Amino acid sequence: MIKIGATPATIDTPIEHLMACHRRIEQRLDTLVNAAAHLAGNPVEAERAIKQSFGFLDTSGVMHTADEEESLFPRLLPLLSSSEIAFVESLEADHRVAQAVYEELKTLAEAMFADPVPQRIEPYKESAERLRGMYQRHIRTEDEILTALARRSLSIAQIEQIADEMKARRAADRAALE
Repeated sequence: MIKIGATPATIDTPIEHLMACHRRIEQRLDTLVNAAAHLAGNPVEAERAIKQSFGFLDTSGVMHTADEEESLFPRLLPLLSSSEIAFVESLEADHRVAQAVYEELKTLAEAMFADPVPQRIEPYKESAERLRGMYQRHIRTEDEILTALARRSLSIAQIEQIADEMKARRAADRAALE
């Protein structure tokens, strides 16, 4: 959604871009959870929606984490207090835990797709809900606290460097696909 007067969420505005990516991640997590309700009645469409969401998270989601961990956090950490550093380090730890839950979810989904019996749906749904809950908390703190720290602490030059690195990361990703 475009908000009148808001800074556009483009790669040239990396903080806003990261927040906009949070919305896209939330949408894919909602799809992973909501598709579970359709697995019994419309398994082909549910599987397609799940696989598309995994595809987004495996590409754009991974790039988003790299944007934070390789570009934003290293520039931000030297400018923060010890409690703020601990906060950023907790975000990195969240990324590791969420990745483990995500890998578990993908394993459950593959088993469910290979052998679509009803007993496989509930563990998949529980794992998807767990992942979504983790990300809801994580994203909320990034949107509320991390972005405020970045806006307060980073210089225009540092923000431009982050944008340049994000662009380079995406260009390298596109080149790898060609």
